Amino acid sequence: MKGKILALAVLGSLLAGCATSQGKVTGNDRDAHGCIGSAGYSYSFLRSECVQPFEVAQARLDDPDNDTLAIYLLFSGDKKLVEVFGANLPENTILQQNPSGYASKDGKIRLVRGVKGLKLVK
Repeated sequence: MKGKILALAVLGSLLAGCATSQGKVTGNDRDAHGCIGSAGYSYSFLRSECVQPFEVAQARLDDPDNDTLAIYLLFSGDKKLVEVFGANLPENTILQQNPSGYASKDGKIRLVRGVKGLKLVK
């Protein structure tokens, strides 16, 4: 009797080890552009490729809404456009150069020149 119980326990353990995991695979979170968000990649509309903003940005600012977060700026070659990456900003936030700095088409997001350099204003 003890032998049968032991055999069933061993068999049950072996079968439990054969179960497949249906969990999400790390790095399998590609967005619509094929960028892997869990690896820090975002799609750059200026460069038309996946980038890690913290690696390619030409400037870094504190987020005006939360100083524990960063805003990353990626300028076009001619400096007439700047793509802004931030946790609280919509994808494809591109600002155009104007006399006071840079602004979105609707004027809701601006990058202004100040005494201490550039500052993001929402």
